[in-house]
Amino acid sequence: MSTRKKNRASSKSSSSTSTSPPSSASSLSSSTSSSSFEHHFSMLVDIAQKEKEEIKEERMKLDQDRAEFTIMTEKAKVMTFPKSIVLDVGGKRFHTSLDTLLSYPRSYFAAMFGGRVPLTPQADGSFFIDRDGTHFRHILNYLRTHELILPRKITEDPALMKEFRREAEYYQIEGILNGGLPSPPFSDSLIVGSNASHRLQLLQWLGHGITKCSLLYRATRDNQHPSFFHQLCDGEGPTYTIIKVGSYIFGGYNPKSWTPNASWTPTDNAFLFSLVNPISSSSTKIEPKKQKQRGMLNYFAYGPTFGDGFDIHIGIDKAYKIASNYVYCSYWSPILRGWFDLLHRKG
Repeated sequence: MSTRKKNRASSKSSSSTSTSPPSSASSLSSSTSSSSFEHHFSMLVDIAQKEKEEIKEERMKLDQDRAEFTIMTEKAKVMTFPKSIVLDVGGKRFHTSLDTLLSYPRSYFAAMFGGRVPLTPQADGSFFIDRDGTHFRHILNYLRTHELILPRKITEDPALMKEFRREAEYYQIEGILNGGLPSPPFSDSLIVGSNASHRLQLLQWLGHGITKCSLLYRATRDNQHPSFFHQLCDGEGPTYTIIKVGSYIFGGYNPKSWTPNASWTPTDNAFLFSLVNPISSSSTKIEPKKQKQRGMLNYFAYGPTFGDGFDIHIGIDKAYKIASNYVYCSYWSPILRGWFDLLHRKG
């Protein structure tokens, strides 16, 4: 009996032992299934996150497109203007065409009448510009012809030229600003170029006036030897010779062309001048003597030379030599002797 029970127990125990491996396999399968689920879930989360970011980017692009479309729509709402335009510039009225005003795309007028800026005309239909209209007709004529023609009273007056330049800059007319606006005469001179009153005085002494003046020769740039002076200045027509010694500025005007051939040019319309001198605080024009006809001496070995003997002489040995021994031989002025004598004493 006991033996049977033991066998049964053993059998039962054996049976119990034999069922252990299947139980272990079942547990392993369950663990593997759980890990696979977490992996797939993580992948789904990543995909969902990426799709969310893509949707966000698409939405931002859509908002940007919508904003650009709104801007384009606003730009499409262009104002229209009549073909004939009346401008009121500081109380002065000017009649012109829309095409003329739009001829320079980057100008003030292109911005004003391009249709992008709301613009309300006055009760009479004109458009008001809050500027002085004194020089406006010259601006408008340039828009019409693309050629700048200024009256002599403007080109010869540094103050008026400054006013006109300021107006051209305000209206942003490229053709005028980029080389179309003439420089004041003598502006390229290192001696008088920066002094508007000296430039104006030189113009006024000429009487008939000039609108253009170009630098032919500068001793410090082109060599001080007279041969270079003649090479650059002979046959070029009327010239101003401007000399500076220390702080003093003087010179002469030759109404004829210089030449290397030994000869005298008559004094007709010629003169000497002083802009800054130790005797007088004012600029002085020095006229030739009536009985003297030797105004300027032409000679290949001399630089600019004025007067018989000489009143002003620039020679080989010194760039700005004043031969004071012979002063006021052809020209006369109460200032001349003391002025040149003082320069001579200073060396």
